Amino acid sequence: MSSMRILGGRRWRSTRAAPAALLLCCTACARPASDATADAGHSHAGGGVVAHWTDVLELFVEYPPHVRDIPSDPWAIHLTWLREWQPVREGTLTLLLRGPGGAREEIVMSEPDRPGIYTATPALTATGAWRADLTLSARGAEYAIPMGQLQVFESEDALPHDVEQPPPGLITLTKEQQWSMPFAVALAGERRIPRTIPAAGEIVAPASGLAHVSTLVAGVIVARGPTLNPGDRVDAGQTLALIAPASLDDSYSRLRADVAAAEREAARAEQLFAAGAIARRRLEHAGHELEVARAALEAIGGTYPGDEGDGTDPHLYHLRSPIAGVVSERHVASGQHVVAGTHAFTVVNPDTLWFLARVPARDAGEAGGAGGAWFTVEGASRVHHADRMVSVGTVIDPGSRTLPVRFAVANPDRALKVGMLANGHLSVGDEVEGVAVPVAAVLEEDGLAVVYAKVGGEAFMRRVVELGPSDGEWVIVAAGVETGEQVVTAGAYQVKLASLGDPEISDHGHPH
Repeated sequence: MSSMRILGGRRWRSTRAAPAALLLCCTACARPASDATADAGHSHAGGGVVAHWTDVLELFVEYPPHVRDIPSDPWAIHLTWLREWQPVREGTLTLLLRGPGGAREEIVMSEPDRPGIYTATPALTATGAWRADLTLSARGAEYAIPMGQLQVFESEDALPHDVEQPPPGLITLTKEQQWSMPFAVALAGERRIPRTIPAAGEIVAPASGLAHVSTLVAGVIVARGPTLNPGDRVDAGQTLALIAPASLDDSYSRLRADVAAAEREAARAEQLFAAGAIARRRLEHAGHELEVARAALEAIGGTYPGDEGDGTDPHLYHLRSPIAGVVSERHVASGQHVVAGTHAFTVVNPDTLWFLARVPARDAGEAGGAGGAWFTVEGASRVHHADRMVSVGTVIDPGSRTLPVRFAVANPDRALKVGMLANGHLSVGDEVEGVAVPVAAVLEEDGLAVVYAKVGGEAFMRRVVELGPSDGEWVIVAAGVETGEQVVTAGAYQVKLASLGDPEISDHGHPH
């Protein structure tokens, strides 16, 4: 199915193909309005504009009217690499034209005249419809690009005279302008997206994933071995720092001495009991005293005499990490004197964090049925998804009038940091099916949601849309865009400026 549209004073025909390759093809087009004006009311049509997508390239061609056996004015063939939206800067382009009665012309262009633009001036030898196809040899591969048909006329008198005007609201942004800025488009398509409720929140660490490590003895931080700094990964039980105990009662040394004495007494009791010199009660009492001494030392994180096994001074206290993770804060330095209870390190396991969503009280009834959540964090546009709900609060906070809901979030690349503020949505209810566009394509203008649809190689239309549910990356639009249409996802603001006649946009020429 095709439909006639108007583009910059030219008549062109658009044909919608599969989403992977959108085809905009023209077969009978008029000259630019500037050329028509020069003819003082006796303008001719017959040229054309073609825009076509493949998986990796966009083709945009402007070609003039063709009269049999007369070399045409130059074609302007624009080629864009879709992935980076940059002009094709090198490669051989072959234009193959096949006409009535086996007529054929092949033009090989070894390189673009300017970045992204190849030119050709065919002289076609037969009247009637010709088929044009292009092949680009670049980047070690060949890319076939069908262009469609064009008409060759018997004489200039036979050229059509119906020069049509562009529709109201058509916006022009030339390929050169598009190539000079961050620019990208995407295809609107059918999607199913669940209804959501908004919830601001923050990133927090699970109780088992955060440890504030404090000193349990007084003393001096000793420099031995590599110094651990924020960002360093540690294992559970790994030594974070060594402390030389130094307090009024020398509690650490005293407790270690108590353990050593209790171990000697327990060993002596075993020997005496084996020789029959003491009763079992005396042996059990010695064992109990050893357990008490060890428990007292363990309570402050100490190790038994001879258990260090790392070659360090056995009288040094080992400040160890209770969890595996990453050092996020260090508050002590070598040579510093610390007292018992000094906050020395903070260790966080960043692999899995929580999105603590604070759901407004009006939506609290639906929070328990949430199937997941998505959110963005301050200063970033990346969307994070959380599929596993950890807990739902049972009390509405009287100050904020919100209900806390926690979701586990995988964080393999450590992009999320504890303490980040987040703005998210909880997925609730049934899915809504409809045409969806990327969230990045939607602009807010005077309180209206607007997208800019790309209707040709250099032609755009402003569309006011009504938004539906969103999953953070795509949003349903109830009206304004059809499946398969292209919408601008990067550079939409520049298209808007072009529609307003902004000098920085409109002053760039189109040097074809």
